[in-house]
Amino acid sequence: MPLADKLATASQKYISDLTTCKFASITSDQGLSKKDRDALAEVINLTNREDHRYIPHQTLADLLRSEGYDVSASAISRHRGGNCSCRRLGKIS
Repeated sequence: MPLADKLATASQKYISDLTTCKFASITSDQGLSKKDRDALAEVINLTNREDHRYIPHQTLADLLRSEGYDVSASAISRHRGGNCSCRRLGKIS
């Protein structure tokens, strides 16, 4: 691979790592089916006041860990609260 391509790839990975929290990286996992990605995206945006489908942070983290994903309840809490690295995306773009 030419150096220019390696540099571009390294830069894209750096920006992706900087702007994608642990939870968001799961939602972009191509190993998940579209149905699973859509369901996860829907669940993460629910609040406990919205409806009966809400899943608490710890329960969601436990479920995702049982599927092999390394994510904590605090990472889910930060993402839901808008305090994760995903918020940096607009600042870098």
